[in-house]
Amino acid sequence: MLKKFLLSCAALPALAALSAKAADLPTRKAPPSPPPAPVFTWTGLHIGYNSGYGGAVYEANVGLANPLLGGTATRTFDQGSGWFIGGQVGYDHQFSNGVVLGLESDMQWSDIRSSHQATTTASAPLLFTYANTQQSLEWFGTTRGRLGFAFGRLLPYVTGGVAYGEVSATGLQALAAGLTSSGTARSTNVGWAAGAGLDISLSSRLSARAEYLYLQLPGVSAPAVGLTPPPLPALVGSFSTGVMQAHLVRGGLNYHFGGVGDLMPEGGFLAMFFEKPSLDWTGFYVGVNGGYGGGTVGGVTAFAQPGLAFSTYVSNRAGGAVAGGQAGYNYQLANQIVLGIETDAQWSGVTAWHQATTIGGPGGFVFTDTPNAMTWFGTTRARIGYAHGLSLLYATGGVAYGEITTNGAQFAGALFSGSGARTQVGWTAGGGSEYALNPNLSLKAEYLYVDLSGIDGPAVGLGLPPFAGAFSTGRFATNVTRVGLNWRFGGAAMAPVAAKY
Repeated sequence: MLKKFLLSCAALPALAALSAKAADLPTRKAPPSPPPAPVFTWTGLHIGYNSGYGGAVYEANVGLANPLLGGTATRTFDQGSGWFIGGQVGYDHQFSNGVVLGLESDMQWSDIRSSHQATTTASAPLLFTYANTQQSLEWFGTTRGRLGFAFGRLLPYVTGGVAYGEVSATGLQALAAGLTSSGTARSTNVGWAAGAGLDISLSSRLSARAEYLYLQLPGVSAPAVGLTPPPLPALVGSFSTGVMQAHLVRGGLNYHFGGVGDLMPEGGFLAMFFEKPSLDWTGFYVGVNGGYGGGTVGGVTAFAQPGLAFSTYVSNRAGGAVAGGQAGYNYQLANQIVLGIETDAQWSGVTAWHQATTIGGPGGFVFTDTPNAMTWFGTTRARIGYAHGLSLLYATGGVAYGEITTNGAQFAGALFSGSGARTQVGWTAGGGSEYALNPNLSLKAEYLYVDLSGIDGPAVGLGLPPFAGAFSTGRFATNVTRVGLNWRFGGAAMAPVAAKY
């Protein structure tokens, strides 16, 4: 036992020396873990710009009376359309499960209006008439909640809330027989708006948007007066409009703030336009699209019988939805220029329409219905574009074709009518952008101006004796704003894109 104890004590200095040498050896620690990759989020404040096209059908009612002449009542329907442009500001919060809640407010200047002008001249001076009526949405804004679900850099959402805007209406009618009636009103009204859209993140700070909104505001009402030749007393009454509604299709850009002072990161706003393409746009593609279009269409109708001739010039706003499909081919050059050709075919609800019914007054009963429509159209266009990152900006132009129809009827002591339909050829030009969602699928937003020839034909008046006549319409020019999806066959794989936050 004593021997073992002495041996253990003798080993202690050696163990201590070994421990000292081990302490002098370099340490081997695991390298530090890299910082976690930044996670994209839609959370934050954004501010942006938007523009688009919209419209609907608008109603108005006018009633006038006096004790000697009795009363007259007129009800009208007119198609309205127009541009709008403005800006928005909002805040979004993205939850860990991908749900995004937000609040957004926007303000818009608006040219959305219905307008009807008609002038009748005749060999008999007492048949002269003039009418000019208009309903307008001068400006509007919305404050809406947003609910969406984030798929990475894609944010589809639904939205709804309060709408507000200035609604105006004005009307003037003059009859050579001695009656001039007029009325005007203007009011800032509050209503509601609802719709849906898609936001796409183009960079860590910039996103693009395509959106549809339906907006509805109350109409306006005011006194109206009808002036008669002395010594007859004036007619007094009122007019009112139906709801001011609009189907709105718009696109826009948003800038997302990342922090105080972070106003223009990543080399500036223009830097993204010089970014190298992240994929090759070369290949065949097919797709679908939908949107809204409108413009102004005029026309002339003339009738004659022995001893009497008259003609009427009319101008109406046109508007309506469009939907269809497209197919094309792109070829991307080495310098980021993309050349292509595309053809599309569209169903069209774009119509210039005025309908009026008058009961009472000198004519007793007068009914007018004059729809002028583009029932379908197509285009075959060249495209030239510039590719950068995942985006393609392009200009386009070529030939347009479509069916123009008219079917007018009026009863004013006699029945007058004329109708026709013809496939016409014209031209188109515009521009747009595409954004690649993956190597094969891309989202597009596009504006086209489509110009087609009008139509003409015979018209008839069933009177005693009968009237012989003819009609002709002006060119059917349409502003088309639409969004769509393209599927590209054999798309090249996307180049890896480094995240920047």
